[in-house]
Amino acid sequence: MIARLLLAFAVAVVATEILAAAASTQFVLARLVELDVRVPFDVRLATTLRDVVGMAGTYLPIIAIGQAIAFLLCAAVVRRLSPLWARIGYPLAGFCAVTVALALMIQLFEITPVAGARSVTGFLVQGLAGAVGGWLFARLRPGAVPAGG
Repeated sequence: MIARLLLAFAVAVVATEILAAAASTQFVLARLVELDVRVPFDVRLATTLRDVVGMAGTYLPIIAIGQAIAFLLCAAVVRRLSPLWARIGYPLAGFCAVTVALALMIQLFEITPVAGARSVTGFLVQGLAGAVGGWLFARLRPGAVPAGG
């Protein structure tokens, strides 16, 4: 049971980091394209892969800490209300974990450390990456309610 919980958490965190880093890269590259810089597909792909790996050393631990806190709080709420709330609660917790972490970093460092989060849309897409991680955690964790039930 503990192994399944840890695996679900690891999948959620890694998926969040991959999606968030890839989205950040695409937002940055889109800005370059707006400046009439040609960005071929192979450059997009190589840059995205490099950023996913490169950001893992700093962004992944931040995501892990944020999601650990958010998922623990969500678990307490789900226990009190109903297991069915997990379907909404964990994605919401994942969204909040990433957006709160970004907002805290912006406040602490007075810069946006994730370049792709400098616009409102980019910031929200980072949160959506966290929501996907939360959804995965809700589906994979021990005691998850099956999709049909």
